Amino acid sequence: MEPDPEEGRRRVEIKVPDVYRKVDQGVWAELEKFLFNGFLHASSTVQGRTFVFKTLNANEVRIIEMMRPHGENASEVRSSFRTIFIAHSVLMIDGQNVLVDRPRHMIRLMKAVAKLSGPIQDKIVSNLSSLNERASRLFPLAEPYSFESRSRFRWLQMKGTPIHSSAFTGFPGTEDIGMNYCQQVWTAMNNIQDRRDELERDWSNAKFIGSCMAGKGIRSIDEKDKMRFEKERVEREDAKMKILYSYLNRTAGIPEPEATVQLPDGRMANVSKKFQAESVDELAEQLSASLSGEKDFHDRVIEEKERGFRERAAAIEEQKRLFFSRTPALTDGSRDGGSRVLGGRAEAEAHLRRMQAMRDAHIDRTRQRVSPGAEASDEPAVDGSE
Repeated sequence: MEPDPEEGRRRVEIKVPDVYRKVDQGVWAELEKFLFNGFLHASSTVQGRTFVFKTLNANEVRIIEMMRPHGENASEVRSSFRTIFIAHSVLMIDGQNVLVDRPRHMIRLMKAVAKLSGPIQDKIVSNLSSLNERASRLFPLAEPYSFESRSRFRWLQMKGTPIHSSAFTGFPGTEDIGMNYCQQVWTAMNNIQDRRDELERDWSNAKFIGSCMAGKGIRSIDEKDKMRFEKERVEREDAKMKILYSYLNRTAGIPEPEATVQLPDGRMANVSKKFQAESVDELAEQLSASLSGEKDFHDRVIEEKERGFRERAAAIEEQKRLFFSRTPALTDGSRDGGSRVLGGRAEAEAHLRRMQAMRDAHIDRTRQRVSPGAEASDEPAVDGSE
C-alpha cells in the first residue's frame, strides 16, 4: 500500500494576535441590562392603559408554582395560572411602580388582570414567553463577561452592595424579588476571582522571600507561573469566542428561505448551505489548511465528482468487454465461415472434434513459423485435414 503523501506533512500553524480577537463591547449591552436592572422589560398598551412587563426570575417562578390552583376543571386551572403569571410579570401600570410592597397588592393585581379577555391574555403570555426566552439566551454569557475589564470595574464600584438592591439598580422593589440566575453567576465568579487574586498576592510574597535564598529556583517557578497564566488566559478567550459565536449566530427557530442564484449556463439553483469563514479564527484555520496543502470542502467535492466519472467510465468499458467477448448462441450460416450441423448428438460431437483438431493444427503451424527452432522439433505435426 502506497503511503499517503499528505501524511507526515507538517501543518502550517497560524496564531491570531490578540489584537484581532477583541470583541465589540456592544455585545454585552443586553446582558448588562439584565444584570444591573435585574430583568428585561417591554412596554405595551392594553385597553388604553400603558403596561410595562418584565422577565421572571427563579424566585418568582417558585412563588407562581406555589400559588397555582389545583382542581378537576383544567380550563379554570389554566386560566388561573395564566392570570398569576401575568400579574407577577407586571412592572409598571401607567407609570406607577408595582414592585414596591407587591405581595400586599398581589390579589388586587390578579383581579385586574382577570378582567382582561382571554385572547388579550393569550397574546400577553405569548409576548412574555418571547421576552423570557431572550433572557434565557443570556445565561451562558455571564461567566465570560465576569472576566472582562468593564465587568471588574463595575464589580469594584458596587462591592459590598447586593447587586439586586434598589441602591444599585435604582429601581425600588428589586430587593424584594431576589437575584436572577445571571446575577448569581456574576457575583459568584467575581468573588472567586477576588479570592484567586489574594492567593496570587500571597504566593508572590512567598516567592519574593524565597528568592533571597534560591534565586535560580524561583526564576524557574516564575517561568512556570507565566506559562500557567498564559494557558488560562488563552483557554478563557477560546471559551468566550465559542460562546459569543453561538449567541450571535442563534436563530429564532424559523427556517430561512433558500436563496436562488443563477449559474453561468443560465440555470437557476437554490443555495441550501453557505461554506464561508465567519470569524478571525476560521479565516486563520482556512489559510493554515491552504498553506499546508490540505484539502478543503471544494477540493473534496471535485474529487468525489471525478471519482464518480472514473467509476462510470470503468463500468462502461467492462460492459463493452463482456458484450464483445460473448459467444453467439446461434451462428448465421449466410456469413463467411458459418455452417449448420444437421443430425443428432453424434454428428454434433464429431463436428466439435474436427473443429478442435483444426484449431490445434493452426496453433502448431503458427508456432513453427514464429519459433526459430521449430524445424528441429521432434513433436509430430497434427494434421487437421480429413
